[in-house]
Amino acid sequence: MYAIWGGQRIFHGRQVPCGIGGCHNETRVWLRGETVLGSSVSKHRAINTPLDAQNRKLPLRGFAHVDAMRAGAVMLVVLSHAGLTVVPGGSGVTIFFVISGFIITHLLLRELEKTNSFDIRGFYLRRALKIFPPLLVIVILPSLIYGLFKSLNWVDVAGQLLFFFNWMYIDSDVSVLPGTIVVWSLSIEEQFYLAVAFFWFLMVRGRRPVMGLRVLAWAIIVCSVLARAVLYFSGATSDRIYFGTDTRSEAIAIGVLVALWFRSRRLRSHESAGIHAEIARRKEFLGKDAILWTALTLYLASLVIRDELFRETLRYSMQAVAAALVIMWGLGGADGPLGRSLNRIMKLQLVQLLGLASYSIYLAHLIVIRALEPVTTGLPEPLTVVLGVILGTGAGILAWWGIEEPVVRWRQRQKAKNAAATTALNPNA
Repeated sequence: MYAIWGGQRIFHGRQVPCGIGGCHNETRVWLRGETVLGSSVSKHRAINTPLDAQNRKLPLRGFAHVDAMRAGAVMLVVLSHAGLTVVPGGSGVTIFFVISGFIITHLLLRELEKTNSFDIRGFYLRRALKIFPPLLVIVILPSLIYGLFKSLNWVDVAGQLLFFFNWMYIDSDVSVLPGTIVVWSLSIEEQFYLAVAFFWFLMVRGRRPVMGLRVLAWAIIVCSVLARAVLYFSGATSDRIYFGTDTRSEAIAIGVLVALWFRSRRLRSHESAGIHAEIARRKEFLGKDAILWTALTLYLASLVIRDELFRETLRYSMQAVAAALVIMWGLGGADGPLGRSLNRIMKLQLVQLLGLASYSIYLAHLIVIRALEPVTTGLPEPLTVVLGVILGTGAGILAWWGIEEPVVRWRQRQKAKNAAATTALNPNA
């Protein structure tokens, strides 16, 4: 994967011509899919420096701190499901929502910058290649086998495959393969992306698609918060608020806004040359420890406040904003004692592995935990938790290695073939 700006491919520490706003003689350094303008990059401020990239044994495909956030989010869920009910597993889902909104929107905006268009067919194909292989192998195929011996509600199973399962699960009365109920959150994400991709397809044909996306994101946030409040005061159940697409899309939309902010920041940085970009970077407040402390305070407050009205309404907002601040902190650069310490933890290979495998871990862990119950019944609770965490996480990592990675490598080979064919047809391209 390369950082691409103005048609140029950017490699480690190499000087390249600018694509927009003239030609500046600054060094562009690879930063997990992005570029950092200026003559030098502090090893602490850059979440992933060129040296980190050279020393990595794991694939380099995104933002290191976002992968670390994925790792933290999925482990919150795994620990909670393994029996540590004190762990707020539900907050991990909210973090995932924010990350997903940020990543998908970031890719859409980069495509717009590169092609001034949106390939909706390619978008849906990429989502299908990402989502369906693990879903089919980990959830659907075992469900079909399980259904030969046990009774299942095949409408519920169809909801898992076709992404409307969260609406089936609102009353918690579903009959699916034990451990596959976690697919409810995937349903919300995919419903959101199906809708947003359609609207984005229409927006890019207009004059101000980015502004249109910003307005849409804010509208979703406002409507989502209002929907939770209205449902709460009308006597709706907690499950209706927790599992509804209308009530939970706010977090994804907040991730969309983070991606829009990051685009504006990148464009401003690109327009600044040399020392000006360096000065601007030094003044970047979002990389300071204060942002991390603010995010931590919001997150802990969302857990500590037990008022029912707050928990059914603003709790989700606070957790989503906290996650957004951490994403923005990482994009701003780790600057400060806490940030530098956290940066080192985030770049640990184990943390990055958990982040890369988070989707497969999320799908697989509860199936394993439920399958272990006949064996772990009667065992000490700490041992049950440890077995569930280790085996559930391990199964997810194996699934990532055996299912997700082969698909990614196949896609990379196809891209290389297409690029080679394009070059052969047009050598001057």
